[in-house]
Parts: sequence; C-alpha cells; structure tokens
Amino acid sequence: MKIILVRPQPSPLTIGLQHLMIVEPLELEVLAALASPEDELLIVDMILEKQPLEYFLRDFRPELFCTTGYITHLPVMMDYCRKAKAALPNVKTVVGGVHVEKFPEDIDSPDVDFRVVRNATRAFPQLLDHLKYGAPFPAGVLRPGEAHRPQLLPPYDFYFPLPRRELTARYRHKYFYVFHDKVALMKTAFGCPYQCNFCFCRKITDDHYFARPLEDVLEELFSIREKEVYIVDDDFLLSPKRVAAFINMLKAHNIRKRYLVYGRADFIIRYPELIREFRAVGLRTVIVGLESFDDEELEHYNKHSSRDINERAMKVLNRYGVDCYAAVITAPNWDAGHFQRAGDKMLELGIKFVNLQPLTPLKGTGIEVPDEHLAIRHDDYARWDLAHVAIRPEKMSLREYYAQILHLYERIVFNPANMLSLAVRHPLRMQWKLAKGIRRVRQQYLKRIEEASSYAEDITHTSHTV
Repeated sequence: MKIILVRPQPSPLTIGLQHLMIVEPLELEVLAALASPEDELLIVDMILEKQPLEYFLRDFRPELFCTTGYITHLPVMMDYCRKAKAALPNVKTVVGGVHVEKFPEDIDSPDVDFRVVRNATRAFPQLLDHLKYGAPFPAGVLRPGEAHRPQLLPPYDFYFPLPRRELTARYRHKYFYVFHDKVALMKTAFGCPYQCNFCFCRKITDDHYFARPLEDVLEELFSIREKEVYIVDDDFLLSPKRVAAFINMLKAHNIRKRYLVYGRADFIIRYPELIREFRAVGLRTVIVGLESFDDEELEHYNKHSSRDINERAMKVLNRYGVDCYAAVITAPNWDAGHFQRAGDKMLELGIKFVNLQPLTPLKGTGIEVPDEHLAIRHDDYARWDLAHVAIRPEKMSLREYYAQILHLYERIVFNPANMLSLAVRHPLRMQWKLAKGIRRVRQQYLKRIEEASSYAEDITHTSHTV
C-alpha cells in the first residue's frame, strides 16, 4: 500500500511558534514504523515544503492519506482531507492527534474516513490489515458519524516502536528549538501524574502514566545521529531513581549529546545534585512551568508549588549553568501592575527566554468559563494556541492586554544583559534565526492587537445571538 503521512502547516490565524521552533514530526515517524516492509511510505512536512499538498498527491498517488495535529490544526486537517479526496477519489483518509483522540466529534466529516481515538500504535497497523486483508476493524478507530464512547474502548496501551527517522532525512537539517539546532525528538514516557487544572497533557492519557524501559531508550538514543535531543515527556524530571539511572546509562555508554527536557521546579530544588550530574553529561536546558510568582495563583492552578520554590529552582539552574525556558501564565485578572511585577521578577531571576501563556480553558482541562467571558469562539480552533487571549481580561481591554503581553516579551528578550549573554553563548547564525522568528511572532501579536476590538465585538454578537 502507498501511504502518505502529512504534518500540517499551521493556520495563518494561529500565533505560530514555528517561527521559533520547528521540530521533527515524531508521531508520523512512529506511525511509519508500524507499516509493513512492502508498504511504500512518504512523510511530507508542510511546514517546510515549498510545494502545495496537491503536488505530492499527484506525484505519489497514495492509497492512504494520514495526518495528525493539535486542536489548532483541525481546520487544516479537514482541508487536507478534502483536497486528498478531490485529487484522488478512492483514497482513504485518516486523522489523529491528541485532540482527535479526546474529541473526535470536532472533526467528524465524510472527508475523514477514519479517526484514531485510542492506542494509535496498536490501532494503526490493525487498520492497515483491515484495509489490505479484510481483518477485523480496530476498536480504537471511528468511521464517519460513529459516536465516541470512551467507556467501550480498550485499555491504554503504550507500545512505542523505534521511529523511522530516515523518512524525514531531507528535512532534518532544518529542525531546531530556539537555540537547539538540528534537534531530534525523543519520547521516553507518556502522561503526567500531577493534577494542574490548566493542563491538557494529563487528560490525554486519562491520568495514566507509563515510562518506557531505559533499555529501549538507550537503543533509540544510539539510533539518533543528532547531537541535540529534545526529550518531549510531559515531565522528564519526575522520578529521581529513573533520572539517576538515565545519567548513569549515559556515562556507562559514553553517550555525548545535549539535552532539552521538561521538569518541575520542585524536583529541581529537591535534587540539585542530579541537576549538577545531568549537566555534566549533557543537560543544557530545562523547560520549567513556573506558571506564576504568586502563591494564590499557583494554588488556584493546583500546581502544588510556590513562589519560593520557583525562585530557588532558578538559583539551582543558574548555579549549574543550565538554561531555563520558563512558562508563565498570564491571568485574566491581571492589570498593568501584574505584568510589570512579573517582568521585574523574571529579570531578577535571570530568566532569558519565556513563553507567556494566557490562561486558556482548553476543552477537557476542567477550567469552566461561561461563553460570555470567552474571547475566542469554541469553534475557532486555529486560535486555541495557548498564545491568543482566550478569556476576556477583567481590568483592561483585549487590545491593551495583548499590548501588555507583547511589552513583557520585549522586556525579557531585549533586556541588554540577556542579549549580551545570548550573544556570547550561541552562534551568530542561531541568533539571527531567532531574531527573525521573534520579529515574525511580534508581527502576529501586532495583528492581534489591531483586530482585537472588532473580534471581541463579533464574539459578543455571536454569544447574544446564540
């Protein structure tokens, strides 16, 4: 069977962090590993491709069209399936991804033949066997019009094959994450045991957590040619025993790579020696969900952390020369003073790169917001990107709130001390790439500021009409 696997390009309406980071489509490389040796496979990364999708449909003429993405990609994935059907009427289309798994009704369409909703690494090869040989239809897949019944689905199965990275060979030199150039992705665990109420990650696996055996992780590490490795576990710094075993594994096999991982601030302060040891074998950056510097806000987010923990964690990372990419939530009740104090604290702590995320009540997280308080329509999927302001600000206009976010970004990024530090530590080529990315993201925010008033009025009219 000829199978094309397509990574969608974000909608122009999405505030695109792809200007600051483009990483490999690991989920498609994993799906490719599940096909049979006689299948002919093509992975197309539409973020990087110059040709339109129709070019690859005409040239490759697949029998099966597959695409995956997040909530922001739903309109693009629907459009891709329509185009695939228009170009090749007999092609079968498959969609997947974390939002489709939880809310497949949002992409139920005659143009979408199959929606993968559970255990993709088991369901996908079963679907291939069904299409090729008439094998039983897999339990984790829905046809058009079929209702989603999670209670009838099989238990979670976290099987994870070795990804087919050779299928993205023509793109790999272009993958990067901020200052991590030519970066490879790796997933060593699934789910998160914490209960932060703003986070969709824990809902993907219904609060189940599973870690791959380190022997499997070692095998995959040996197969990765890149020196930079981004471990995309929801929280890699979770078990001190496992992190210590991973460090010892790197030492024992003399594996010399540089790592970017997710980790919580409380782990960092509890196990500073592990951070020091990990730094010695390649830890370069930790993405830390600091979320807030206010204890009441952290309690509201069910973060089980504190302002003091965040500050102490930053001191540990600074002490051992580990970069921090900080995630900070901006709340709807913030005024100009909140933005000012947040910036003051970040500069005081030596934070050089921050991802500001307006509090976003993503479907399924448990944050309930009345429709009249929303700043984005539920079906305006492309804007649910954790960068658009999703809840109406309480103390300023939407336009002013966006301006405050942009100003706070600029305070951190263009702080002279931060700019000097980055200039000394990173190649000029990466600085130039990041500068261009920042400029493009800034333009997107300026556009959001420009359209904020009219969009807010449209939302209000729609809400009253409904």
